[in-house]
Amino acid sequence: MGVEGNASDALYCLDEETGEEVWNNTAVFGASTAAVAAAEGKLFVGTHRGNFTCVDTASGEILWSRRVEENPSWYGVGSSPLVFDGTVFVLTFSDGTLHAFSFEGAELWNFSTGEEIFKYASPSAYEDKIFFAGNSTAAAGQHGRHALYCLNLSTHEEEWNFTTDTEVRGTPTIWSEGGEGGLVFFTTKYVFGKEYGIYALNATTGEEVWYKKHKSSWASPAVSNGRLYIGGSSVDTTFYCYDARDGTLIWENEEMGGAVDSSPVVADGKVYFGESKVNGTVYCLDAENGSVLWNYTLYIPPGFGGGFNSASPPAVADGTLFVGVDNVGVLAFRDPLLPDPLFWEGEVTLTENATTTVTAHDSGASYEINQTTALGALAAAAAAGGFNYTVSDKWYASWGSLLVDSIAGKWNDPVTWDGWLYWVNYPDDPMPGVGPNKYEVEDGDLVTFYYGGMSATPENTPMLLRIRVHVTEPQVPECIVKISTDKLNYSPNETMNVALRISNPTNSTLTFNWFAGIPQFEFWTQLYSTPVSPGFNQSLNTTLQVGDWGATPFGLVFYVDLEEPETLQPLTADVWWCLYSPGEAGVGEGVPESIENIGDFVLLKNE
Repeated sequence: MGVEGNASDALYCLDEETGEEVWNNTAVFGASTAAVAAAEGKLFVGTHRGNFTCVDTASGEILWSRRVEENPSWYGVGSSPLVFDGTVFVLTFSDGTLHAFSFEGAELWNFSTGEEIFKYASPSAYEDKIFFAGNSTAAAGQHGRHALYCLNLSTHEEEWNFTTDTEVRGTPTIWSEGGEGGLVFFTTKYVFGKEYGIYALNATTGEEVWYKKHKSSWASPAVSNGRLYIGGSSVDTTFYCYDARDGTLIWENEEMGGAVDSSPVVADGKVYFGESKVNGTVYCLDAENGSVLWNYTLYIPPGFGGGFNSASPPAVADGTLFVGVDNVGVLAFRDPLLPDPLFWEGEVTLTENATTTVTAHDSGASYEINQTTALGALAAAAAAGGFNYTVSDKWYASWGSLLVDSIAGKWNDPVTWDGWLYWVNYPDDPMPGVGPNKYEVEDGDLVTFYYGGMSATPENTPMLLRIRVHVTEPQVPECIVKISTDKLNYSPNETMNVALRISNPTNSTLTFNWFAGIPQFEFWTQLYSTPVSPGFNQSLNTTLQVGDWGATPFGLVFYVDLEEPETLQPLTADVWWCLYSPGEAGVGEGVPESIENIGDFVLLKNE
C-alpha cells in the first residue's frame, strides 16, 4: 500500500489497515524500535537526543521523558525497550548499562558493566532472568571484556556472564522446548583474526551448548519450531537455517546480495527479512527449505539521492507484514483477499448395505456403488444441496475406480491436470489412495472434496465441499398382519364381517395363518393358511355365518400371524376377540359340531 507522509523527522502512528497517519510527534525522532504496554496505553521508545521517552498510544503526547544516555553521539538510545513483568528495561550503549523503569517513569534500578557496547543492543527476559550485552571496565589503556550478562530479576544480582572476543550484537533470543530449561542465542561481531559467530548457551547456567562461526551483522536470530534463522553481513550475504538444538546446518540460501541487518521474523511457515544495500530487497522464504517465495526490490526514484535499504526488523500483525525502510518509511505487504473457497457444507445420512446408482458421463454406463463411500457421500450431498456432479469411468477397467470430473459446473482441467480430489478427516488422517467409489466411510467422518493439483490441500484450494457423514443401519422392513370384526357380540344366524390387513415387504415368501379358539372349552382350530408373496400389501375381507353354536355363551378368539416358512417363527401376529350369545335359539352344551368346521365358511376376498 502507498500513502504519502509529511517527510518530517518524528514518531508516527499509522492506521495499520490503510497506512493513513493517525498522529505524529516531532519532539520524538531518531527513535529506536518501540515497546508497548497495551493495557496501560503507553509506548516506550529511545530517542536521538539520548532520552528514554513514554508516549500516550492514543494521542502521541509525551507522558514523561528521562535522559539516560549522557553521550548520545549520532546514535542516541538505539536500544529497543523491553516490557516484562510490569517493568520496562532499556540499555545505554556508552556505558553498557541496563536501566529498569516503572511505567510512571521512575528508575527502579540499574546495572552497569562500565564500557561501550553495540549501539543497537537490546535486552530480553525469560522466567526470572534478564539477558543483555555488556562490556566490563578494563584497566587504564586496555579494552574491556565483551560478554553476555544474565541478572536475576528479583535480586538484580549477576547470575553469570559469558565473555566473547568481540562485541555482542542485537538482542539475545531465548528458546525453550517443551517448557523445560531454555537456550539463549546471540551473535558477535565479525572481526578477522578473532573468534566470532553464533553462540547457544544454557539459559540457567551460562554454559556453552554449541557454537558456529558466523559473519554476523546487526541482526538477532529468530527461532521457530526448533530451527534458528539468521542472515550474514556484507562479507557473507548468505541466509542460514540451523537446528536450534545442536547447530546443525539445515539449509542455506545464497541469493541475497547485501547484508541482512534486519532481524528475521517467522510466521505461517515463512521467514521475512530485508537486506541492507542500495536498492535493497525484502525477502520471503519458505521456512522449511529456504526457497524464495517472493521478494520486493526497493528501486531509487530518478533524482533521489541516497539508498533504499531495510535494517529494521519486520513485524507481522493481523495478516500484514510491516517493514521499515530507510528514506521511505514503512512498507506493508498483505496477501490479496481471496473469495471463500467453501462452496457447500452440510450433513448427510448414509445407510449400510444400501446402494446408489451413478452414471459415467463419458461412457453412459451405470454403476451401483455403496452409499457408505466417499462418492456415495457426494451423491447424497448433491441431492441435499441441489448441485450437480459428474463421474468418469476411464480408469474403471484398470483400477475399478470412478473419478469425479466436475462439481457444480467446475470441470477438471486437461491442460494443467488440476481437478477434483478428496480427503477424509483432513488433516488428521492420510490422503486416501483409492477412488471415491472404493473408500468406505464411517459414522462421523468428514469428507472433503476440493479442487487443485496434486500439491493442493483443503487449505489452499479455490473451491471445496465439506460433508459430515452419519451412517445408519438398514431399517428392517415391517411386516403387518391385522384382524378385526365389525362388532363384538354375535347371536345365531347373524353374519360376522371379518377384515384382514396383510403386508409382506420382505424379499421372501411368508405364510399367513389364521386360527380360531374358545379358551373356556380349550378348543383351537386352524381356519386358513396360505403363502404370501414378496411385496404383497392388501386389505381383505370375508364373512362368517354364525350358526347355532350351543346354549352356552363364550368368547371367540381369532389369532393371525405371518410366519417364516423355514423356521416356522412368526414375524408378526395379531389377536381379536368377540362374544357368542346364544339367546333363545341356542341348544346343547360344550363345543357344537358346527363350529369345528368354521373354516369351511372362510373365503378371503380383496376389499
